[in-house]
Amino acid sequence: MRLQKIYASIVLVLISSFSHGNDLIADTVTMVQIREGINRIYNYEFDTAAYTLDSLRRKYPDHPITSFYEGLIYYWKYYPLIPEQAGSSEFEWAMEESWERADSLKELQCTSEAVFFDLMSRSFIVMYHADNGRSSRAIPHIGTLYRDILKGFEMQEDFREFMFITGLYNYYREAYPKAYPIYKPATMFFKKGDKDRGLEMLRSAAAESNFLHVEAALFLSLIHVNFENNPDSAVWYASLLHQNYPGNAYFHSKYTEMLLVNRQYEQALDHINQLMRLDDYNRMKGSIFRGIYEEKKNRDPETARRHYEAGLYLAEPFGDRANYTKAYAYIGLSRYYMEKEEKKRAREYLKKAKKSTGYSYVFE
Repeated sequence: MRLQKIYASIVLVLISSFSHGNDLIADTVTMVQIREGINRIYNYEFDTAAYTLDSLRRKYPDHPITSFYEGLIYYWKYYPLIPEQAGSSEFEWAMEESWERADSLKELQCTSEAVFFDLMSRSFIVMYHADNGRSSRAIPHIGTLYRDILKGFEMQEDFREFMFITGLYNYYREAYPKAYPIYKPATMFFKKGDKDRGLEMLRSAAAESNFLHVEAALFLSLIHVNFENNPDSAVWYASLLHQNYPGNAYFHSKYTEMLLVNRQYEQALDHINQLMRLDDYNRMKGSIFRGIYEEKKNRDPETARRHYEAGLYLAEPFGDRANYTKAYAYIGLSRYYMEKEEKKRAREYLKKAKKSTGYSYVFE
């Protein structure tokens, strides 16, 4: 499912990227409100973001923008969104309503708008299910997503914001199967990409796009650490996100993680301590990150072990949503028990780490 998840996180602020005859796009006042509202969502200012939702409900009660925007609020307000917990059913309902409303746009010949909202709402649902270990519920959407992405290639010259989507496809279509050969046979049936062109398009989106610079910066950070072996650039893009959206705990934790990956341990320490003063999910991350700090910077394996174990305990309520971060703890404990010459336990933790993530930089 990791390949499908690549296309799942391309969303969040694409909403205002299309130019067509619909009154929404012509409504410049509302478009400014949407952009400001989305920035508020990114920065966890949900009360202020709700004013835009109220306005959309009054002016566009049956438009997919309204339900999609509402789903976006639920996604970030209750992050990490977990099935059958707060906000999850409302999120699922809002995204389903968004793609149903997008279908109705097809009847009005609003083709690009219909493709956009269908792609965005289904992408969020795929990401949500995949992150929570429910891949079987994501699979039915994959065919539609792929067709929508292909349509995006046809629209990219007219709708420049679509360059981000096609840039992602161009890059990952070539880079992903090379890094993870097990997926190579499956990608034979996909349209070929252009890795260099894709990277160029993403850089342009991060620097120049009106609405996609946040998503482009996030993906560039991930690409540079996982595929390009360039942790300095990964830190730079993660820092940009944290500076622009200081209230976003996810961006804060990603910046902290990239500092650790780049061995900037002292700079990471203050951010680790800040994470540990937040909610349980970020305390979990902070505790495991502190384990990395103690192991790699202070060379204190016993203290590192205690932090890793504390982080794993805090991770239990979050299920599969915590797997990626847990991998850092598992590999740290594997190294700990290898040093203790308890090879069986070391292998057990290594196995758990590999099951939790496939990203190579986590194991370094």
